[in-house]
Amino acid sequence: MKDERYYAAYLEHNRISRRGLFRALIGGGQKAQAESAAELLKRAVARPPFAVVEPLFLKSCNGCGDCVSACPYGLILLKEGKASLEIDFSACDLCGKCAEVCSTGALALNVPPDTGLRPNIDLSCVRQYHQSCLFCETACKTSALSFNSTTRKMQLDNEKCNGCGECKTACLHNYINLAL
Repeated sequence: MKDERYYAAYLEHNRISRRGLFRALIGGGQKAQAESAAELLKRAVARPPFAVVEPLFLKSCNGCGDCVSACPYGLILLKEGKASLEIDFSACDLCGKCAEVCSTGALALNVPPDTGLRPNIDLSCVRQYHQSCLFCETACKTSALSFNSTTRKMQLDNEKCNGCGECKTACLHNYINLAL
């Protein structure tokens, strides 16, 4: 019997958004609909960290370039008239200056910071071959990267990763690439 205690215990161990709860109640949480919604929200290119969902971003961003000039590391540039992020030589410290100057609402400080980029670790990573290297793990401020000693591979926790690129810039061997 599922009573109040059951649901309280369930919610204590499982995070669920109000939107997710509503979708589950009305039956809209079917797999096909979830996949099409995820495809709709998928970013075309890496966006600055405080970007709103992609369809809204594409409508809101007018390509004014205020965020480009506000970025202290020069990571933001305009591609096809919209702000995009390129983390090649410096990581994004999620300072929020881009969102502070955005007058259109395409970048907003109340949005959880995430660039959408995720690290892909090359199979040549020295850690996977019994060599000591902790650069990417120690550089990751959210502890999203860790070494699994059982599988002898680096693993990523997508929930913790914000796509800042600290791991990529910390890797001396250039074994980490960032991709959407």
